Amino acid sequence: MEMDNDTVNAALKKAISQRRSTRAYTDQMVPDELIEEVLEAGRHAPSANNLQTTRFYVITNPEKLALLRDTMNDVLQDTTEKEGMSPGLLSLIKRAMQGGVDVTYGAPVLIVTTNRKGSANAIADCSCALQNMMLTASANGLGNCWINQFHSFRETPQLKSVFAELGLSKDEEICGSLILGYAENPVIKPIPITGNRVTYIR
Repeated sequence: MEMDNDTVNAALKKAISQRRSTRAYTDQMVPDELIEEVLEAGRHAPSANNLQTTRFYVITNPEKLALLRDTMNDVLQDTTEKEGMSPGLLSLIKRAMQGGVDVTYGAPVLIVTTNRKGSANAIADCSCALQNMMLTASANGLGNCWINQFHSFRETPQLKSVFAELGLSKDEEICGSLILGYAENPVIKPIPITGNRVTYIR
């Protein structure tokens, strides 16, 4: 049954205003049908020239997730702090050195998006897909969070080796990642938007 436009718009506005970056998850696994719904939203995202070259790696295997988590922790431990690094990255490096860090925050689902290496539109295409997936996840009561590290450190030998084992070809590069799961402490209260200025030219 199709919803009327007002119902669709209300649901979309609610998903946008209530979406949060979730960094603590329960052990509950996300049902396959919900994962598929999130993926379909990503697959329906716009792409440059409608080439549809984004690829989705959906990782739910606990051993593979642990391997990626541990590998990323090792990469961060080997990273030298440099002037100009973001506060978030510096914090991750320090935490990795002090006892370990899990960049997937214990989420049971990791979706890694890739695109053609060297494509001028790779990041844009994957970003559209990731945003669609985050909003669909939120609309279905799933916690979610964009993960930067697998893209930022995609050229490190350790990560390249692991992702090659997962099927990543030499013609692909990681553009962005997303974690999914059920939030330990769901927060849906809207937050004030004080930045992201708008300038009209009329």
